[in-house]
Amino acid sequence: MPLVEIIHPTGAFDSAAKEKLLSSLSSACLRWEGIAITEASRSIAWAYLDERPAASISAGGRPLQQHVYKVTVSVMVGFMDYARIEGMIREITDLVLEADGTEGTGDARVFVIVNEVPSGVWGVDGKVWPTVFTAEALDIEPERVKRMEAAVADRPRLDVTLV
Repeated sequence: MPLVEIIHPTGAFDSAAKEKLLSSLSSACLRWEGIAITEASRSIAWAYLDERPAASISAGGRPLQQHVYKVTVSVMVGFMDYARIEGMIREITDLVLEADGTEGTGDARVFVIVNEVPSGVWGVDGKVWPTVFTAEALDIEPERVKRMEAAVADRPRLDVTLV
């Protein structure tokens, strides 16, 4: 259930590149999360392209000399391990640079931040979707769901009462 947000300078992508990138991101992220790509899973794998004027983005406090991208991918805790995260970051970077289509200057161009959202704080249409519930709803293999359940139980969310 990835939520992908890409902040990019205006004009970095033409309309065909945007269409291809938006189409590719959801499938790539679902695959790295180990979620079967179905109509149901694709319906909750969202991607946003957020254009910003190039003058409102800097690299090192200086105006841009190339297009740069900030990608934030939010996923539920328990669906990713480091190998999956590394693979997702690599593939997203490749997809963004392919859509960009320019050589760049050799300086860093794509920052990808993967946010793992704790179980119990992800909601869809007003309802909380904990990790295990989501995994079962997405028909993840039972053994993997058991490992998720054990991991969540071992590392519960820190919940401090206010009163």
